[in-house]
Amino acid sequence: MRTVCQNARVLIVGGGPVGLAMAIFLARLGHRCVVFEKKLPRASSAPKAHVLNPRSLEICRSFGIDVQALRELSAHETDGNCARFLDRLTGTAFGKLPLDTPYDAVRPCPSPTPLLNLAQPLFESVLLQHAQTLPEIEVRRGHSFTACTSATEGVTVQIDSPDGAYVESGSHLVAADGANSAVRDVLGIAMDGIPAIRPRVTIHFEADLRALVRDRPAVLYWILDPAAHGTFICYDAASTWVYTPRVAPEAFDRADYTHDHCRRLIHAALGTDQVPVEIRHVVPWMMAAQVAERYAQGRCFLVGDAAHRFPPTGGFGLNTGIQDAHNLAWKLAAVLEGRAGEALLASYEAERQPVARINTAQSVHNAQKLTGLFALAADTLAQGPADAGGRAALGAEIETHREHFLSEGMQLGFTYGPPVQGAPDPLHYTPSLAPGARLPHAWFTAAGARRSTLDLVDLKRCTLLACQGHATQWRAALADLPECTLAALPLVVDFESDWLGAAVLRAGGAILVRPDGHIARVVQRCDAQARAALQASLEGLAFEAASTAA
Repeated sequence: MRTVCQNARVLIVGGGPVGLAMAIFLARLGHRCVVFEKKLPRASSAPKAHVLNPRSLEICRSFGIDVQALRELSAHETDGNCARFLDRLTGTAFGKLPLDTPYDAVRPCPSPTPLLNLAQPLFESVLLQHAQTLPEIEVRRGHSFTACTSATEGVTVQIDSPDGAYVESGSHLVAADGANSAVRDVLGIAMDGIPAIRPRVTIHFEADLRALVRDRPAVLYWILDPAAHGTFICYDAASTWVYTPRVAPEAFDRADYTHDHCRRLIHAALGTDQVPVEIRHVVPWMMAAQVAERYAQGRCFLVGDAAHRFPPTGGFGLNTGIQDAHNLAWKLAAVLEGRAGEALLASYEAERQPVARINTAQSVHNAQKLTGLFALAADTLAQGPADAGGRAALGAEIETHREHFLSEGMQLGFTYGPPVQGAPDPLHYTPSLAPGARLPHAWFTAAGARRSTLDLVDLKRCTLLACQGHATQWRAALADLPECTLAALPLVVDFESDWLGAAVLRAGGAILVRPDGHIARVVQRCDAQARAALQASLEGLAFEAASTAA
């Protein structure tokens, strides 16, 4: 066995979207990393996740990932950003729900990056292209993790590759290797929750269904007829679809799902067998609702599906993983650079594990609530097409499922506190300056440039937001706040919508924002008490320990 050392600072196991995002975040913060991905490049793969929520896109945007390129790859901006409920795809429609809140001048989007629907492989391809432009990142495909050791001075992993086994050393290990994480197993970290809710099958197929859905565009089509119930996901109406039949656990047998059988299922759900269907992938999986008992062990950390497994009902899985990586990356950078103590890394689990539990609970709630809809549909359609009363009953039931598809509050309204809390209303986001909340967004124009308030946040250090009219005194206060950079807004700022922080800054106060865009503290004036409060917030993030050690 040979030993390889290329000054890799952080070792990342898993080259999917969360692992690549972790690498990009670390690289943009100035740290080298190696990504080990066991799978070799493939021409195509099943689309998997398809929702990128505003918070995940904000994070991508802040690290220079081309969000506009992602939006152009998404086929759904003009194809109907909604979920439709029908007996068959070509049959009777019972209702529809939007997948994103409609925004206008009265209620502008609370994010610079609205939600989009994009097949996971396309998102992954954009991340990979971006990662390949960063010299700090090395991606090794066909390299499988087999074991690791963690000590006070660093970590060592054992890797199998096409050229043989080798050992790699680094400062920390990040496990982004999915729901069946090999790293998690080696570390002996158990999962809490429900390991098996129901078996599912994802059938990825190619077909041109434009003629069938032209008058009813959507991202999701829920087929309610009990003889063919399941869900279609439209990635590209002309070519790329996924169908997931609602498999009954007692009837499941993977061997039954031949391509011919899958084709028959799809045709039944379409309501016609006159459309050519090419089966590309058949992927069995188990719906689960689990969160890891620990997110860290020594210098090893879990992110993404390695740390949590949600039902897909709500679209939280990939997004929670991106946000895990974001939370961990700036903390790792601060510790690696000696600017913060190890206690900062302990806050990763303290903050992200409760968020995963909140998202798990919502996903399970959404999944369980669907049972009632399908049961009502089975009763309504048992004797044939629904009558007017049956259609009205189904339409009314569908309306009660809004928080499954519209989760603006869940996406933007959680807070790290302490304590960590979910949004009071899963459907709606209410901007807040509370400690731990995400800094509210608003577009503004200054010096002829249009920017988001989120653009003011330093990616590496805490940001002290103030107003230029009070900048001199806040700049003097920075002598006691070495881990802060000052961002001073002009006295006259043209905000395109109400911004919660404007009054605080104009009155002489300041907002201390963490590198991940979450608020650490709000103070109303620059005095000794305020400076002490800001210093206490920095100490709470373990920055004082670094100063003392230095």
